[in-house]
Amino acid sequence: MISQRRLDEIRRELTKAQSEIGQALKGEKSRKRADLNRKVHEIRQMLSPRYAFMSQAGQDVVVDRILKQKTGGTFIDVGGYDGVTGSNTIFFEKWRGWTGVLVEPVAANLTRAKAARSCPCLGYAVADQEGTADFITVTEGFTQMSGLSNSYDDAMLKRVRENPRHKETTIKVPTKPLAAILNEAKIQHPDFISLDIEGGELAALQGFPFADHRVGVWSIENNIGNRDILDLMHEHNYDLIDFCGPDEIYALRKSQ
Repeated sequence: MISQRRLDEIRRELTKAQSEIGQALKGEKSRKRADLNRKVHEIRQMLSPRYAFMSQAGQDVVVDRILKQKTGGTFIDVGGYDGVTGSNTIFFEKWRGWTGVLVEPVAANLTRAKAARSCPCLGYAVADQEGTADFITVTEGFTQMSGLSNSYDDAMLKRVRENPRHKETTIKVPTKPLAAILNEAKIQHPDFISLDIEGGELAALQGFPFADHRVGVWSIENNIGNRDILDLMHEHNYDLIDFCGPDEIYALRKSQ
């Protein structure tokens, strides 16, 4: 058992690290913010049991700040896994009274999400067209990194498969474009979309009718730092606000 003295020492060390990272964030504008935001988020989770944010790298913290602690908002959570682990949206559902939908094609994950979340949970993969497609399901190892076979980044998949615990299976899943999911959910202008589909993000965004859907904030996974996502979002009047782990956070320009 850890002594109270040692616990106090750990708390002081964590508090000091939090302060140092906070100072570093003030002067950092580059993609280096991604790791800094993740670290300070993890420290806050360790320091306080009342810290309610549950994302992997502070995405929900940044979105909550951008939207000024908005209550009663709406979200679309694409690639929502089990609805809890590293979730970008559960905070808003439970603590801000938001409504929305979670999208997850792996049946076991979808079952867990339905048990944990209040929102509807839909069993699709997001793609550029409606139909069916092969889906790589990671069953052991990096289980949160399943994705469509035809859009999975090759280098990323190689790293996932190098994990010594890695096991996978390929299944057929139903697919829908992102706009079709918004229409099914009857959420035309969501406050927040979290898009985490292991390399399929650009294709999903290229087919998205931005003119029809005014999205307040996006959290878009971009593991390889694809510049095309930034260019596309700028083209459609979104500014890159922050980096959190593998995600880029974009907000609609205030003039829009």
